[in-house]
Amino acid sequence: MPTINVSDGLYARLGSHAVGFEPPELVIEKVLDVYEKVMDKKEPIVVTHGSLDKRRILKVHDELFQFLRDHNVIFMPRQKASERLNQGYWFIGDDNYLAISFYTGGDTSNKTPNITFLMYLSDFYLGIINRSRSPIPLSCIQLSNTTGSSGWKTKEPVINEIRQKLDGFECNRVTDSIESRWNRFYENRNYNDADYLKCLEEFLTKDKPIIDGIIKDAKNAEISFLDKNKVDRKIYTIERMRN
Repeated sequence: MPTINVSDGLYARLGSHAVGFEPPELVIEKVLDVYEKVMDKKEPIVVTHGSLDKRRILKVHDELFQFLRDHNVIFMPRQKASERLNQGYWFIGDDNYLAISFYTGGDTSNKTPNITFLMYLSDFYLGIINRSRSPIPLSCIQLSNTTGSSGWKTKEPVINEIRQKLDGFECNRVTDSIESRWNRFYENRNYNDADYLKCLEEFLTKDKPIIDGIIKDAKNAEISFLDKNKVDRKIYTIERMRN
């Protein structure tokens, strides 16, 4: 495999466009996909940079955390101690997105859960996946199962059944000619797309029970339900920080 050397500055720029802990190769592939589409002019690309300010992002994290606590939902917040956790980023993500996990199972290729309720906090990634500007934050269910990641083949039936039963998923990543990531956006409902608490409520009341049933029946060792004791310890840590 060829090796290339880049400056520290360019490497940092690439890292700023990674989702989770994507390897450099995937980030370069995303950038090339956008560049080639623009140069070929075969389809329009809108890469925009609207985003929430930091204070608003922290408020979103806090509102979501409190909403889930009020509804007695078992969820996994950010687990590792970090500067972002100290600042109030209660869920994994950065200034461009946040993701809430309700199940075990991770896509080890990019260090993200297989199943998340995801919110875009800026429209940068919306531009990359060739969607027009949308209200921010925009919510979706995201499924991720990259070929070659740990247990990906055994997880495939579970992911496919969720896609079939919920329907409406859009593929936004292909790896080695195989679809590896899908989003199902909460659009065209009876409320504003940016009303993320109503989107989350719809996920919890309508979509999560379907996913729960699929996971319960599948009895898959790779994707299962969270350990409440482990979750409670993480949440207790955050509750102390909030207070």
